[in-house]
Amino acid sequence: METNQYMEMFLDESREHLQSLNDGLLSLENDPEDLSVLNEIFRNAHTLKGMSATMGYTKTAELTHDMENLLDMLRKEQLKVSPEIIDVIFKCLDTLQEMVENISNGESEDLVDVSDLIRQINAIAKGESAEAAAPAAPEASAAAPAGGSPGGISITDTEKTVIVEAKSSGLVPYHIHVEISENCILKSARSYMVMNALDEISDVIKSVPPAEDLEQEKFDHSFDVIIVSDADAKAIEHAVSAISEITVAEVTEFDPEKTEAPAAAPAPTTEPPAPTPEPPAPAAPAPAAKAAPPKAAAPAKKDAKPAAKDAKKAHMGGQSVRVDIEKLDTLMNLVGELVTNKVRLEQIGMTHRLTDLTETLEQMDRVTTDLQSVVMKVRMVPVSQVFNRFPRMVRDLTKELNKEINLTIEGEDTELDRTVIDEIGDPLMHLLRNSLDHGVEHPDEREAKGKPRTGEVGLIARHEGNNVVIMVTDDGAGINADKIRNKAVEKGMITREEADALPDADAVRLIFLPGFSTAEVITDVSGRGVGMDVVRSKIESLGGNVDVETKIDEGSVFKIKLPLTLAIIQAMLVKVQDEMYAIPLGSIDSTINITPDDIKTVQNKEVIVLRGEIIPIARLGEVLSVPKGEATNEEDIFVVVVHVGDHKMGIVVDNLIGQQEIVIKTLGKLLSGLKMLAGATVLGDGHVAMILDVSSLM
Repeated sequence: METNQYMEMFLDESREHLQSLNDGLLSLENDPEDLSVLNEIFRNAHTLKGMSATMGYTKTAELTHDMENLLDMLRKEQLKVSPEIIDVIFKCLDTLQEMVENISNGESEDLVDVSDLIRQINAIAKGESAEAAAPAAPEASAAAPAGGSPGGISITDTEKTVIVEAKSSGLVPYHIHVEISENCILKSARSYMVMNALDEISDVIKSVPPAEDLEQEKFDHSFDVIIVSDADAKAIEHAVSAISEITVAEVTEFDPEKTEAPAAAPAPTTEPPAPTPEPPAPAAPAPAAKAAPPKAAAPAKKDAKPAAKDAKKAHMGGQSVRVDIEKLDTLMNLVGELVTNKVRLEQIGMTHRLTDLTETLEQMDRVTTDLQSVVMKVRMVPVSQVFNRFPRMVRDLTKELNKEINLTIEGEDTELDRTVIDEIGDPLMHLLRNSLDHGVEHPDEREAKGKPRTGEVGLIARHEGNNVVIMVTDDGAGINADKIRNKAVEKGMITREEADALPDADAVRLIFLPGFSTAEVITDVSGRGVGMDVVRSKIESLGGNVDVETKIDEGSVFKIKLPLTLAIIQAMLVKVQDEMYAIPLGSIDSTINITPDDIKTVQNKEVIVLRGEIIPIARLGEVLSVPKGEATNEEDIFVVVVHVGDHKMGIVVDNLIGQQEIVIKTLGKLLSGLKMLAGATVLGDGHVAMILDVSSLM
């Protein structure tokens, strides 16, 4: 089988299953008696094993198989969940993650040595300590006899009713007998592929053995399926026989009136099987990338429609499609070009007073707006894609630090543009590490302060207008403003007089300054300084900002504010001499007109007073060294008041052009290092306007 075409799907779904396994194992660690979580963990492990074997990654499949055996013993209560078992399974997941990433990088899975880990698994399975070094072969899965033969298969009265009703609506019931090659590595993977193929052209009424036994490979090398379909027997036979390692696919019409009475299937072992949740029906055929257990159709409910076609349509309605992010970027660029040309056409219509064109453009405007909205929504992904990696990190780091910390996550369904999601992982990880390492105190220290021994760290996301706010909170020691002042003076960043004049809130913000974060910043300072300038730079490069609030012995809150998207935004166009600039509307508080008399000087800096608030101003022409042309009217000065967090500034410009929707274009590698410019946009008349990075002007 050619597997290259399924590689991306295999890698994506492997990562998803590994993440689900991590999440499930964390839940199991918190509640070892939760059988439903254990079943979900087992199912994810089983699916990952099948996917790996189908793709030919036998070492990955073998490690997952041994881990699965251990999980099965936990399900059957042959073993009790213990910290040692949890730790070993976490090691398995880390190793599997490493193997998957090696495969992703074009390297061999064999680069990772799993022999010691397998010995630990088998030692635990035999009731020994994980440290036991003696190798032990994993026990083979018990096999059940084949559940039926072409000549005789039993159905219940309910199943018979469903088949008869489907037959009356024009569908044909079929009995399929399937035999798998005796050399097949994983029978469950092939049985799933068969069921998946049948699901595309029919509705499955029953499988013998049932789904649970097929999932656990409790059958020999054959099984039987009853379906109803509008396809002919040859088409069904071809769909099944086309699957690799299927040696026999016999399709015959099934007569529900000539069946045996229901008989109990022979038990594969003397133990009752552990309950296994029925897996979800596959969304689309993925013959080499997904090896979940097959799904047999449940008996129809009283209000169910008899026609299987209707059920098929309902099933198809839940499909989703994986799309390469580069294709979405291309689509966004095309929508951006459409928006640019729409603006150009509007200008032509107004210039030449073309009524017909203007009316057409109104309709085009609605269509482009809807199209833009759809593309934006397609690009939006929940922040859970970033958040879900942190519970495991917190668990491991808490153990390493010998602390007791509880992580709370809120708002993980909040959505952000994919380009933003891809960039915020590292800053958030750094903020969390600092909260865990330096924010939350040791249990004894917390107890001495009258606090609970277990510290609380929060990761919270929510929408605020056209922005998303993400907060990292803790109830730890807080940041001592005096120690930050002293460290800043010691490093020569500010003078003692400047330090003493700083309010506590501004003093704490010194941790974000470049150069403050060095190895000399020790935990006694608060530890918040390490790398905070990098965090701030990364967030600001995304058009956002980061701030901190803190109280001694009560904790700290780091607040990140990010734009929903980085592709198409509303902006205010301004003019300086003959040059045009765009200021993102989300950063603008207001636009005002002032006179020269309104400008005051405080400590050699120009400021204005707006509604009782002193606001510093910057003359954009001077800041950007725009060549001076003819003198402008100094009696009428235009100021755009902008903000970054709680800080405000007035930007003096020559003229206000107006609000416009713009498409952000990157400056490219040559100009990427320029400060004060966040990108560029092409205006409707073809001219290029630079987009100001407001945060760099502060």
